[in-house]
Amino acid sequence: MSVFREDILQGRVAVVTGGATGIGSEIARTLGRHGARVCICSRKSGNLEKAAVDLEADGIECLWLVCDIRLPDQVQHVLDEVLARWGRLDILVNNAAGNFPAPLSRISPKGFKTVVDIDLLGTYNCSKLAFEAWLRDHGGDIVNISAPFEGKGAALQAHVAAAKAGVDSLTRTCAVEWGRHGVRVNGVMPGPIADTEGVERFDAAIGASGGSSVPLGREGARSEIASVVLFLVSEAASYVSGQVFAVDGASTVDQLGMASRLAELEAAWPER
Repeated sequence: MSVFREDILQGRVAVVTGGATGIGSEIARTLGRHGARVCICSRKSGNLEKAAVDLEADGIECLWLVCDIRLPDQVQHVLDEVLARWGRLDILVNNAAGNFPAPLSRISPKGFKTVVDIDLLGTYNCSKLAFEAWLRDHGGDIVNISAPFEGKGAALQAHVAAAKAGVDSLTRTCAVEWGRHGVRVNGVMPGPIADTEGVERFDAAIGASGGSSVPLGREGARSEIASVVLFLVSEAASYVSGQVFAVDGASTVDQLGMASRLAELEAAWPER
């Protein structure tokens, strides 16, 4: 059961990139369940069709469109279709991303560029074109999904970390430049989230569960990310902009990586 009123987004229109699977699909569902009409887009029509059927079964008005966010013309087509159908655009969630775990020495120039182009260039394309198409004149909300690598080295994730650091910087700059137009821009950095392709790939690569070192003692749920996005696009966050929130069970702030050993250490530590 949601802690938010069911009609908190009534009348608003949202676009969620990468909205057919994983965290993106949960974000789309959560926004829709709270009153928004939702457009989901990604590169695979099969995933989109299935996701749209599921959303509509929940009573959510949904539009799905194939789009490679690396290509401005395809992004513009999505925006044109949304405005033609619903006549407005209130929320953009830049969630689409590319990822594969690999040591930096084993990432090809093509592989590195592909991830940067999807994550960073794609976020730029969607944000800039949405701003020009609607948000500049009407205001609205943008939420960028990144990753909690800021301030740390990220083994096996050099390409992703570099791209997402750029996304976080873009979040802050867009918030500064577009605030006078009534556009709020924020970011969410998910920690290890269960039942997502990225975490499953990473866990398989390292032979361990990403939740084993989380101070809260577990992987997160997709719904927990979606709830934070819902908060950020709601009136409850009307004075929040330019912020990037780690939603990771305190993993980011555990600088020494001691959480998984604390019970053992406390039991053996002499009292002083």
